[in-house]
Amino acid sequence: MSTPFSQADVEALYRHVQDQAWTPALDLLYRHRSALKTDPLWRHAAALLIQELHPRLPELSQAVLEQLLLLHTGRLYELPEAVFTDLIVELVRRHADRPEIARRYARWCPNHPECARLLEPSVAPIAWENWDGFAVQRHLPTQPATPPSLFRSRQEFVFFQAVREVFPTYLVYPNVALSCLIEYERVADRLNEEERRYALQALVDCAVFDPDDAYRPRYCFELDSPLHAVAERRMRDMLKTRILQQAGLPLYRIRPPSSAVDRTAFVALLRRLLQTGS
Repeated sequence: MSTPFSQADVEALYRHVQDQAWTPALDLLYRHRSALKTDPLWRHAAALLIQELHPRLPELSQAVLEQLLLLHTGRLYELPEAVFTDLIVELVRRHADRPEIARRYARWCPNHPECARLLEPSVAPIAWENWDGFAVQRHLPTQPATPPSLFRSRQEFVFFQAVREVFPTYLVYPNVALSCLIEYERVADRLNEEERRYALQALVDCAVFDPDDAYRPRYCFELDSPLHAVAERRMRDMLKTRILQQAGLPLYRIRPPSSAVDRTAFVALLRRLLQTGS
């Protein structure tokens, strides 16, 4: 319960708010900081003060903003999240010409766009070099790393090598975007909505291109694992098949008897398939 003395101070706080005397109002909160945790009168008065200060943040002095910040960070009175965020952003803006100080404030709200930009690691500009008339920038790795393979399994790599052997004068690429193999605008009207959406996001395991005909695709191959027996995968397989059929591209879908099939076996199968034309 409030004592008569603290009751008088609460009334004084309301007068300060009415007079927009923000510094003495905040001083009263600090003096009665222990009451802020337990006394409903003081908590109501504090809430009213913060409500009045929130829309005025850009007008307040630096000292008042710092008092508000300490009120929250010192765990004397927790500001509403929106108020605290706007307070931090205002402090960041006030110190735009002093990046080190601005960054210290920004760390309180690292996910806010203005703070996040300030906290991004600074990157020194890379100079353009002159190489016989060519302007070149070299962006070298900042740490050693092993890039991921294009292949999701050893068998995919073995199959790819077999396709290259069967098509020695063609170019063979793994995991080609389906949208790169078709003329989307030409076939879109023959596809349903689900097929059109899938055509823009799917990959083809292996595609063969003819370098003597403007690098047009000639054959497509899919290497299926047992997972393709799952209903959802079968549905995606059907979508891919129909899209390629409408685009005029042959697709060979191959499911090996085991993961131990070697390159020689794949080569023999591919040559038999191509000889039969089916």
